[in-house]
This record gives sequence, structure tokens and C-alpha cells, in this order.
Amino acid sequence: MRLPNPTLPILAIVLALPTSTSAQRAPRDSTPTLGLEDGRVDYEAPALALQLVRASQTVSGLRPNDDPDFDFTPSDRLEARAANRYFHLGDLNLRVRRVGTTEWSDASTAARRAPVRPLTTPGRGVLAAADLAPTLPADLPLRVVRSWIREDGALRLRFALTNTSDGAVEIGALGIPMVFDNILSDRSLDEAHAVASFHDPYIGMDAGYLQVTRLKGEGSALLVVPDGDTPFEAWRPLLSDPTRRGITFEGFYEWMVHSRAYAEREWADADPWNPPTSVTLAPGETRTVGVAFLLAPSIREIEATLVAHRRPVAVGVPGYVLPTDVDGR
Repeated sequence: MRLPNPTLPILAIVLALPTSTSAQRAPRDSTPTLGLEDGRVDYEAPALALQLVRASQTVSGLRPNDDPDFDFTPSDRLEARAANRYFHLGDLNLRVRRVGTTEWSDASTAARRAPVRPLTTPGRGVLAAADLAPTLPADLPLRVVRSWIREDGALRLRFALTNTSDGAVEIGALGIPMVFDNILSDRSLDEAHAVASFHDPYIGMDAGYLQVTRLKGEGSALLVVPDGDTPFEAWRPLLSDPTRRGITFEGFYEWMVHSRAYAEREWADADPWNPPTSVTLAPGETRTVGVAFLLAPSIREIEATLVAHRRPVAVGVPGYVLPTDVDGR
């Protein structure tokens, strides 16, 4: 596990200097499809204030209750990122095939957006839920229901995938985009220091998690951990997102629960960090995955917060750096 670097604010200053703002401006699609014109909805979750776009039920704001002026997501760029192919927290990426076939088919809630279908009686603790069929390919042999849930002291994002076909379906890639505000482009040093974050993944399967820490190093930190059976198998860059990448923006990534389909194609020559997996659903079978959002009071309290929520934590004693003449295990 890598601990946050106390010099991050200094690094941010170094990174922000070489690149002009004009070179970093993201291309804009002239056709907004996110549905911002239909408004947004606010919800209260443990330690966090959640705001969703009404039409898409994706996140337009995720703010700590102890600092409501700070947003972990790039909400100030929402209008510029409201077209197809721009990812938001709450999206889902899939690669599937029917058992007996060889070709994978891609599906993404961000590819061709349409208003999702809200569920009016979603269940206990559910803040918002929707059938994602309108924003997924019509021939996808899966029904996907997304839920935002307040449960056991945490905000949870959960996806239920049900095989609606008459044959077995293999899910070879399943990724949950982790879209947080790590964009330094078009911001002064003071602005970036005040509003931006770094996110750092521990790709540790069932023990994996993502920490989102503020650039200034102060204030609460966001932790994303597995909800139920949701291993952190791989960390894939979302290269199809049109937001311009460069020195001041490394891009967005997704938490991959299954990655076999990418290991067979794009990553065929690579050595995966974890063994790539897939899952096969029989007709009518459901697979549920998700993540929970926790808030640590400070960077120094990340490990304590994980332990308090019964997450495994490893700490090196006396540390992870040893002199060259010392053997360590």
C-alpha cells in the first residue's frame, strides 16, 4: 500500500507550470446528451452530500458535509463534459459475449446517452435507482439496474446485472469509472491547490481500495472500497473520454471487476497485476457489484477509517524504505 506523499502540493506546482492552458482545453461536443436541462437532485448520505443529474442519475456533485464548498468530482466542468463519451461517476462499461461465440461486444452507459428509466419503488435505503436499458445497446443480453444506497454508515453505488437471454452470457470486462477532479488544466496554481485531488489505487482484489486526497493535503479524504463481491482486479485508463490529457491531466480510470476480455486483446503482451477473470451468467442469473464511499477525517486517518469499516490494512514497520545493507521481507 502506498501512503500519500506529503509533498503533493509542491508537485502540483511543478506539473502545472510547463503546459499552456490553450493546449489543455478539452474538445467540446456540440450536442449535450447528459440531460442537465432536466435539473439535478440532492441527497444526504453519511458524511457526504450527493447530487445526481436527474436524467442520467450520474454524479454532478459529491461534497463532504464538513466542507460543502469542496467537490471531489469535476462539477465545475459538467456543462463542458455533458456530451456522449464523457464519463461520470455512476457510469458502467462492459464487454460481453454469448457462450459459444468468440467475439466480444462492448457496451457503455456513456457511449450514446439517453435518459435512464427511474425505478419508483427501489427498496429500503435506496436514494435513487434506475434501469439503464435506454442508455445501453438494445441487443445487450443483460438488464442493468443501478442503485445509489445509504446503508451501514456509507454511501454505496451498486449495479445488478441480470442475464435476460435464453443462453449463457460471459462478462469478460466490467469496469466502474472513477471520475474525480484530478484536472489541473486551465486553472491557476491557487485554484488547482484549492479544488483538485489526486487519486491513488491499491489494486488489491478483495482488499483493494482507492483513496482520493486533496491537492493541498488538508481536510477529509475520500475512500472507495468494495461493496460486496467487487474485487479491484485492474485499473484501466479511459482513453476514449474526450477530455484532453497531458502533463496537467493524466486522464480518468476505471475500477475493473473483471478484465479477461482486455487481457485477451489489448493487453495480450502485458503481464497483468492480478490474474484476469470473467464471469458467466446462466439465463435469469444476476451478478451484483458495487463500491462504497467512506470519508476519512484526514490523510493521516485513512488507515484507521479502513479498519473502522472492517477493511484489511497493511502497515510496514518501521517503514517500506530500508538501507541497502539490510535484508527485508
